[in-house]
Amino acid sequence: MVEAAFVTSGVSKDRKLRCLFCKADSSASRSREHIVPESLGNTEHVLEPGIVCDRCNNYFARNVEEPILKSLYFKERRFSAVIPNKRGRIIPLDGFHLRSGTRIQIHADTGAGVRIGAHPDADEARFIKTLMVQSPGTLIFPVATPPEERVLARFVGKVGLEALASKLIQVGESHEALVDVPALDELRNFVRRGNGPRQWSVARRQLYSPNTVFSDGDEHYVLLHEYELLLRPIDKANDLYACYISLVLFGEEFVLNMGGPALDGFESWRASAEG
Repeated sequence: MVEAAFVTSGVSKDRKLRCLFCKADSSASRSREHIVPESLGNTEHVLEPGIVCDRCNNYFARNVEEPILKSLYFKERRFSAVIPNKRGRIIPLDGFHLRSGTRIQIHADTGAGVRIGAHPDADEARFIKTLMVQSPGTLIFPVATPPEERVLARFVGKVGLEALASKLIQVGESHEALVDVPALDELRNFVRRGNGPRQWSVARRQLYSPNTVFSDGDEHYVLLHEYELLLRPIDKANDLYACYISLVLFGEEFVLNMGGPALDGFESWRASAEG
């Protein structure tokens, strides 16, 4: 099977301002859209109002981004990286103190390490009493598994479409060039409405440790997220490519085909390109 592809040229730019996803008039929209959620540490990669309408922006926050942000898998990674949410709060992790039989929470504070306390719904007095008269004992935390692939695919697909719009804007084009591209409609509907295939494949691999420190001259930093659009030539003579989004969060790469749910041929092409 060959992945769906789209033509990268020949689309008129003289269009009324419309939403990238629902295609409705977005001229009056006021919300800026974060390509990667702010709660994953992104403050730079943002689309101006009107590229994504207010209604779609709100929908994504509740139905596409929130399931990812609230998953234990990404809560743990956000906690380890000490990333606050929009309200400036670092979400605590829930666990269990075996000796006292108490639900607990572990809190992280920027520059102040971690602290452990009873869960707000737990018996704090019993927890404290146990710690005072006995050794600390064992703390148990649930094992985090990745989000269900369909949830993950809708999130990665949203990032991909917005990254593609951002790339066009960076080179002086308009996001309107993508609104009427039929080859993107299947992903558009999958991301915005949950319509389409039951599964949309996502290739995953760990590129580097979440705690890897990168250097740029005298500057040292931890890379929380990055993304890249990958174009695999299908018919260069006719300017036809398969387009993939590569999204890296906390060192783990997620790749999705933006032209269709299959990844047939991607792994071999990537291995050849990287080799």
